[in-house]
Amino acid sequence: MSLQSNLAFTINSIENVSNPLSLSRTIIQNLLLKMITKKISKLSTKAISEYQMIQPGDRLLVGVSGGNDSMVLMHLLTHLQRRAPFDFTIKGVTVDAGWDGIDIDGLHKYCLDQGWDHDVIRFNAKQILKDKDAEKRPCALCARLRRGKLHGYADEFGYNKIVLGQHLDDICVSLLIGLFRGHGLTTMGPNVAADQKNGGEKRIIRPMAFLTKAMIDDCAKTFELPKFGECDFGEMLKQDGDRSFLEEHLKVLAKRFPGIRQRMLKSMSDVRPDYLLDPKFLDYLK
Repeated sequence: MSLQSNLAFTINSIENVSNPLSLSRTIIQNLLLKMITKKISKLSTKAISEYQMIQPGDRLLVGVSGGNDSMVLMHLLTHLQRRAPFDFTIKGVTVDAGWDGIDIDGLHKYCLDQGWDHDVIRFNAKQILKDKDAEKRPCALCARLRRGKLHGYADEFGYNKIVLGQHLDDICVSLLIGLFRGHGLTTMGPNVAADQKNGGEKRIIRPMAFLTKAMIDDCAKTFELPKFGECDFGEMLKQDGDRSFLEEHLKVLAKRFPGIRQRMLKSMSDVRPDYLLDPKFLDYLK
């Protein structure tokens, strides 16, 4: 039975109860949550298991921007935490760069209302971008600044893993960006060293590595997750950014190559160095 069929069946069952009001809103939401999250939970659990992302006693610091990806990620992690056979800690952190278009206070309130442990790190990105004369191409510097704040928080409070909400579309697009910009055959790994300090003990993990953007957006839409806005350069990114450009072309390619994201995932999981051109991996050149 499809996800939509399961959802319809559940709603009809609720409507047919002799006294629907006797079912609390919480129970109904939990029923729907189980239906909607079944597929994404399965795929996320598969990714977490295959790439050994979460271990007993881990302290996870989750980047919460307020977009669909990070909000679904937090709901997913808390869902999995309740069912995990071992304990681990989850902390959500939002890096507030001072953009007028993002409702940080509303986001913080929403997180607390969900029962999540959540904090906000604030800094003035606009002033830094102005000082560095980076306002025309702000994203690279802003991203580094936000990453620095996140890493600093993790180090200060003892979180050994930073959890990010990138999904399969992001991983595919990152591969294409690296390829087209000459940065090597690389992408966003599901479990990578966050830095070289302390022997790389701090890790970056991406539990939604097997989920497509469409799955995440469908989940967010079904649950009517609130919108908290976007940064001041959001429209610029959509018009001029490499990532937005390739995201749109990935949709076009998907019409010609059905299942392209899953096929790209399969190829990224089956690297054949002997058939590439890097001399480090070619035995006859050693």
